[in-house]
Amino acid sequence: MKFLDVFEPVQKGDFGLTEEFIYKSIQYDEEFIPVWGGNQEHIIIERLVSVKGRTKSNKPITIFDGEGVIISLDGSAGSMTYKNSKQRFALNHHAGFFKLKKNPLVKVDLEFFSIFYKKQLQEMSVSEGSKTLTLDQLYDAEFDIPSYDEQIKFMQTMMPVLSLKQKIRILHDEIDKINECTLAEDYQQFQAKTVPISQILDYLSGNSGLTEEFLYSQIQSNAERKYRILTGSIDYSSEEFIHKCRHPKNSDSNITALENKPVIHVVRKGIYAGHVDYFESGNYTINDDTYLLYLKDDIPYKVNLKWLMYQIRHLFHEYTSSSDNKTWNMTNFFQDVTVDIPLIDAQDKIVKEYNLIEKFLEKIITVENKTNQLLSKTVVG
Repeated sequence: MKFLDVFEPVQKGDFGLTEEFIYKSIQYDEEFIPVWGGNQEHIIIERLVSVKGRTKSNKPITIFDGEGVIISLDGSAGSMTYKNSKQRFALNHHAGFFKLKKNPLVKVDLEFFSIFYKKQLQEMSVSEGSKTLTLDQLYDAEFDIPSYDEQIKFMQTMMPVLSLKQKIRILHDEIDKINECTLAEDYQQFQAKTVPISQILDYLSGNSGLTEEFLYSQIQSNAERKYRILTGSIDYSSEEFIHKCRHPKNSDSNITALENKPVIHVVRKGIYAGHVDYFESGNYTINDDTYLLYLKDDIPYKVNLKWLMYQIRHLFHEYTSSSDNKTWNMTNFFQDVTVDIPLIDAQDKIVKEYNLIEKFLEKIITVENKTNQLLSKTVVG
C-alpha cells in the first residue's frame, strides 16, 4: 500500500512562521492556538499564536483542524502525533498534517498508523545534521497494513501502555524544561566579574564535507577510529567515530579535531540552532553544522565548563536568528557575552544539582525506551 492510496496529500505548515512573527501575533486580541513544528511529539503546548497571526510574507497563518495526523518533516523527522477533531492548531514548515481519504483503498485507523509506522518513517529520514523526510519519500514508501479489525485489537490491547507512554513523555518534557533553566544561586564571592567570554572559551569550527557519504568512504581504513563525530543533530543515542583522516575538501590537511577535552556542543544552523549540550572529556570532531567550545589553556580563573554552559545556556538562543533557516551567530556571541565567575566550589555545587536532574532524566528515558520497545514487539508479533 502506498501513502496516497489511503491518505490525502500532506498539507505542509506555513513557511515564515518564525519565532519573531509568532511573538508579533500577540498584538491581535484574538483566540490563541498551539503552534508546532518538527517536534518529537505534538502534545505539550510550548508556544501559542493568534488565529489572526501572519507569516513573514504577511500571509494569514493556516489553521488546521479535524481528525488527522501531524507529521514532522525536519528535526524529529518521521515522528507523528494523532489529533482528534477537538483541537485547532498551527504548524510551521517543519511539519505537515494529513487526513484519511474519503474512499481509501484500505481502511486505516489514524491513531494506529501514527503510532506503529513512526519507526518506519524515522528510518527513512535522511540525516545531514537534523533529519529530513521529503514528501516524495513519504509518497513512494510501501506500508504493510494489517486488517482494520487487527488494528483495533492492537489499540485496545495496548491502550494502557499508550496511556503510560504519554504520561512519561509529559514528565520527560517537564524535566527538560527544568534542565534548561538557570538554577538560582546567591553567589557570595567571585574570582572576577564581567569577564568577556572570549577570554574564557575558544572554539573549533566544523569540517565542511564531512557527510554520511564521505564517512562511508572511510570504512575500509584500518586506522584507529577514536574521534566521536558530533553534528547538527541533538539525538546522541547512536555514536559514530572516525580516524584522523584527510579533510574531505582539502587533501593537504587532516580533519580538525579536539583531544582529551570536555566540550560544549553548539548547533550552528537548522531547526536546532543555538541548542547546546555538554560532553565529558574525550576526542571529538564535527561537521560544519556545529561548533565545539572549550576552555582556553591559559585562563587565570578556575572554571567548571559544565557550570558555564548552564550559566549562559539561555544566551545561545539570544544569538540565534529568527529566520526560517536559523543560524547561531558565533562572532557576535564571542564579541558581546560576559560572565561573572564565582569560586570553583560554588560552581561545582551547582553542577552536582544538575547531575541529579540528569540522572533522574536518564531513568525516565530508560522507561520510555522500554515502553517503545514493547510497542514495537507488539506490532511485529
